[in-house]
Amino acid sequence: MRSSKLGVFIAGYSVSILAWFISWLFIGDATWWLTLINRIVPFLFIPVPFLFGWIICIRRFRWMIPLLIQIFLFTQLYTPYLFPHSLSPTIRDGNTLKVMTYNVLFSNSDYDAVAGVILKYLPDVVASQEVQPKIMNELEKRLENEYPYSLMGTQNDYGTTAVFSRHPIIESSVLDLAADRPAVVVKIKINDEEFTFVAVHLLAYNLWWTKPKDIPATIMERTFNQNRQAEIILERLKQESGTVIIGCDCNSYETSSSYRILDEWLDNSARDDGWFFGVDDMLGLQQDNYLQHIDYVWYRGTVEPIIVSKVTDSGGSDHLPVFAVFSIK
Repeated sequence: MRSSKLGVFIAGYSVSILAWFISWLFIGDATWWLTLINRIVPFLFIPVPFLFGWIICIRRFRWMIPLLIQIFLFTQLYTPYLFPHSLSPTIRDGNTLKVMTYNVLFSNSDYDAVAGVILKYLPDVVASQEVQPKIMNELEKRLENEYPYSLMGTQNDYGTTAVFSRHPIIESSVLDLAADRPAVVVKIKINDEEFTFVAVHLLAYNLWWTKPKDIPATIMERTFNQNRQAEIILERLKQESGTVIIGCDCNSYETSSSYRILDEWLDNSARDDGWFFGVDDMLGLQQDNYLQHIDYVWYRGTVEPIIVSKVTDSGGSDHLPVFAVFSIK
């Protein structure tokens, strides 16, 4: 009796996961409850290894077949983060572009720590989020020798976006995203080649501040606004003919609709870079293979990611910076 109930459970579980996958594939975040499910996708697959072990113990091997479907779906979603390359990449001086995206936390007053993180890795350009005027002033003072060029977006109670660059900014603008914080768009020149670089902070859901009865409407409203922000960004950047790089606290996972909007035109550097042996803990870096990303370095154009890593020192923030090294083709 117990084994038959297990078989029914496995069948029901497998059908449910398959139904979710089809719904996600074709309608995405169309309903509030699907949006919630789409934000916890890796956790949906947690039962699989335990069910496999149980099946092996009771020798009901035919029940592995529906679980193999779940494994196939999981690997389709997260393959770059699951299977390592055989060799570690090499950072070569010269023809590279180093980028950091760093949510510094609006309430963070450890300015030396924040500046220290940036100065340790010396990216060519930094996209910052949750930057308050005080933080901006303090960072400009601490970074002025290495980062003489900077731009901050319009002020927000919880901090705005900003860019720090080691290279001259030849064009700049603040892009209104129609909700919450703006994006900062700059064009920089490196070795006579122009790059458009963008600091972005998409709207957060912050459901822990929402009354339970208001959660469905709040989810739909914030999903709509987040998607619209992504569309505004792409509409602006499609006007650029050269290489585009975005440092983004996107507040969205790889199974969310705003991610899929950005992914239609841009490439996720962490996903393209994948997982290499021998890179962890190099200079305080850990490969960015977490399945629930919200911080991304997006790109399009004549660059290719060599290393995309989390910086293990947060500098007092609640986010770990993402450090990406690109080769310039």
